[in-house]
Amino acid sequence: MSLIKLLLMFVIVLVQIHGFKGFSEKERIGLLELKSFIKSVNDYKTDEILVSWVDDKASNCCEWERVQCNATTGHVIKLSLSYTRQFNYNEDFQGYPTLNLSLFHPFEELENLDLSLNYFGGWHENKGLGNLKNLKWLDLSDNNINTSLANLGLQNLRSLKELYMRENGISGSLALLGLANMTNLKTLDLSSNQINTSLASLGLANMTNLKTLDLSSNQINTSLASLGLQNIKSLEELYMHDNGINGSFTLLVLAVEFN
Repeated sequence: MSLIKLLLMFVIVLVQIHGFKGFSEKERIGLLELKSFIKSVNDYKTDEILVSWVDDKASNCCEWERVQCNATTGHVIKLSLSYTRQFNYNEDFQGYPTLNLSLFHPFEELENLDLSLNYFGGWHENKGLGNLKNLKWLDLSDNNINTSLANLGLQNLRSLKELYMRENGISGSLALLGLANMTNLKTLDLSSNQINTSLASLGLANMTNLKTLDLSSNQINTSLASLGLQNIKSLEELYMHDNGINGSFTLLVLAVEFN
């Protein structure tokens, strides 16, 4: 191998190592900023929140609680932040804090994000979660996102396979969710909301890979024929109980629940 090729390979390795360290540092700082925010909006026990997340460069953030990294690249691929915001249940939703979604922008390799049971009163940041191109699993259940659907940026999450959004008070325009672009989605949970608008705006017709759909405990009272679900050939499980739907129609699914 020529000297030039050896030097070129050496330079490439140096660039890769330098780039990797820089990105890991960005994620470490991002985690600390996320912890700082969560502590700032907690009602109590702030000293017990994400204790292992310490501002010490000698501490490996991939070993921190609620964090999982790719074993090869070291990048953060999973954040389990369910019920990290401990709060007073007697508060009104209007008093709940909004979450700045730009806090998740450093984690570009993120595949799994759980923000359930935090009861954020909404979200802000125009790009939302749209830059998380590798996100495959997202749980936003038990929050209050109804007034800020457009800010989530879900329409850009083309790799998303599972989306859980139960108990969010969703009642507005479902088109703002951008679900029509999620052609790889296999599981969609919108149960226990206040959905009573046209389901056509969900974009279900484009979800050719959808296998599980949960719309139970909403306010849907349209005719079964108008739902258009019979066109989703991949559908295996459908949950529609606790709505105002009556009637019957033929749908090839493994589990169908109505009133």
